[in-house]
Amino acid sequence: MLQHVRKYLRENIDQSLTIDAWTDTQRLPFALKSKYQFYAMNLLDKSCILMEVIDEKASIDQLQKHTYQVFETTERQVVLLYKVLTRYRRRSLIEKKLAFIIEDGQMFIPFLGLDLMLTYDKINSTLNRFTTSAQVAYLHFLYHKNEVINTTQFAKKLGMKLMSASRALNELYRLNLVQYTLGGTTQRSKMYERIDDTDYFKRGAKYFSTPVKKTVYVLKKPKDALFAGLSALSKLSMLNAPDQTIMAMSKHTFEKRSFHVIEDVNKIIDLKPIELQLWDYDPHLFSKNLCVDVMSLYGSLKDEDDERVEQALEDVLRGETWYTD
Repeated sequence: MLQHVRKYLRENIDQSLTIDAWTDTQRLPFALKSKYQFYAMNLLDKSCILMEVIDEKASIDQLQKHTYQVFETTERQVVLLYKVLTRYRRRSLIEKKLAFIIEDGQMFIPFLGLDLMLTYDKINSTLNRFTTSAQVAYLHFLYHKNEVINTTQFAKKLGMKLMSASRALNELYRLNLVQYTLGGTTQRSKMYERIDDTDYFKRGAKYFSTPVKKTVYVLKKPKDALFAGLSALSKLSMLNAPDQTIMAMSKHTFEKRSFHVIEDVNKIIDLKPIELQLWDYDPHLFSKNLCVDVMSLYGSLKDEDDERVEQALEDVLRGETWYTD
């Protein structure tokens, strides 16, 4: 953690930053040495003591007392260092004017005039749709109601890079779609789980967008492609099948293969080839019975201006335990 924080601060705040082990701890009470790891930090030419919190059971009043003890002993400003921090504890530290740094880059250091916090309310008001990784995360929790998972496990399970997984989970957290507790073997790992069914679907649906990034036309049915769009909806409802079969695969998979794409409009009309949707994420992640998943299907069709399609889509959604109108 310290290496990550050191790199972040040098790249974003002070290239000359130094953080070294502080060895003069014999002057401190033994009780403090068992609860914190101490470092000497020089940030923006200000000499500070960085206290990495090991025992997170301390109350705000105790933290205030401990930081004051170190300040009195060293005559240096004190900054608390956390790997993770709950929203409630972060707010309490700010109210008490206790300086802190979190591994993800959030920090509050009032004696230096640094307040690099994620402004959640502002983010919530400006975000109008999920990022691709957050949409995948949303879908995962939608179909795995009781899952409790940390970032590393999530990244491995969904085939994401660790940084992408972290950003996706943070995005859902900022939108109040998931919550976390500290757990794992060290009791310092964020263990994420989603909120209840009704609120989860309702809140998430307004940020959900179509996964379709492009549509192409091919003569042969692509290997491993899934039924999508109106073709999938017709298989899941009483809606008649469209004249052209509609299928989906990930944009990444399509780019790795060789396809003869029909671009002549007249040929498309005459030959009635496969309409192939290229998705931002792999539709196989949540597919069932050779069709794309219901929520992604909803995302791809929710803007269709056809009452029959709207009714069929609603009928399909009503079959899901998490759906509410």
